[in-house]
Amino acid sequence: MMVTYDLASHGGGVKQHALHLAASLRKLGDQVVLVGPSSKRLPDEGPELHTFGGVVNVPGNGSDNFLGIFASPVKIRRFFDQHPFDVIHVHEPLQPALTYWSVWMTRAIPHVATFHAFAESEGRLLTGARRVFGATIFPWFQRAIAVSPAAARYARAAWSRELEIIPNGVPTQIFVPPATERADDGVTKLLFVGRLGDPRKGATFAIEAYRMLLERGRRVTMDVIGEQGAAEAPPSLPGLSYLGSVPFDCLVEAYRSCDVFVAPSTGQESFGIVLLEAMASGKPVVCSDIEGYRQVATTSGCRLAPPRDAAALADAIDAMVTAGVAARREMGKVNRAHAERFDYDRLAARVRAEYLLAMEPAATR
Repeated sequence: MMVTYDLASHGGGVKQHALHLAASLRKLGDQVVLVGPSSKRLPDEGPELHTFGGVVNVPGNGSDNFLGIFASPVKIRRFFDQHPFDVIHVHEPLQPALTYWSVWMTRAIPHVATFHAFAESEGRLLTGARRVFGATIFPWFQRAIAVSPAAARYARAAWSRELEIIPNGVPTQIFVPPATERADDGVTKLLFVGRLGDPRKGATFAIEAYRMLLERGRRVTMDVIGEQGAAEAPPSLPGLSYLGSVPFDCLVEAYRSCDVFVAPSTGQESFGIVLLEAMASGKPVVCSDIEGYRQVATTSGCRLAPPRDAAALADAIDAMVTAGVAARREMGKVNRAHAERFDYDRLAARVRAEYLLAMEPAATR
């Protein structure tokens, strides 16, 4: 299974998707090797993880993208010569250049693609580039998956064949509600998770909404988790704690210990993975009313606000605050039940079915 983004980064929805999917596939008895670029050597490299160097940042779609642009073709060739896989699953196959070398060097092996990306609009130049690059490698792919209808529409510019929609998931045995509820001290604890340097995540709107809640006299705090990047550090506000990028186990605990999760993304999100993580943790959610989030959010456990509107976001959070502890806990229960439908152990069997279809003699080119 190949991830095209830097595996050394703490976050990254595509990376986490691949990690959890690989773990669930192993439960089914499959042997899975996770492959991808890395800006540094990882301590757990071994039979189930292999990385290549040559990582550089290629900004795009409103975010930084650390890709294996200069991965060594010689090392790629050597790796695949030593590992005769039955199928190769590539996440975001149009990312250069590790993907291209890998596919061209393994043309006799069946390939499956998963498309994660989505953008409401893009220039003709980028659309044309995706079509051209797709034409060079997609003849060697037998099957393709999109994580949402939005991602499927975006992929259609380059992929014209059958496209199965299998959503992102959440490991519900890891993201779980707290064993004991936090004592009601009259303070509502908010949580934001997302890169501050990525405007799509909407950190500025979350912080401005929080400022408005303080001005209204609401007893709230907010933890902010995510890489700062080139963005300015969050302002100094009472009860606002900026934790930066945190290890995975700390992120899991942050979801458990909050009262309300806030996700004010501005757009270009194909799927709400962070929403699922909060929902699996038994938490109510306030999020932007964007396509990628609407397909995940529940009616009774989430409140949606127009994107890029801090005042509307503050109103939605305020409604959660004034609803009270008991109401929020009921919302969290609804969200937990909904999130269980997206457990990776359920989704892995559907992905594995795509592998088997790709491996059928009629599908292999």
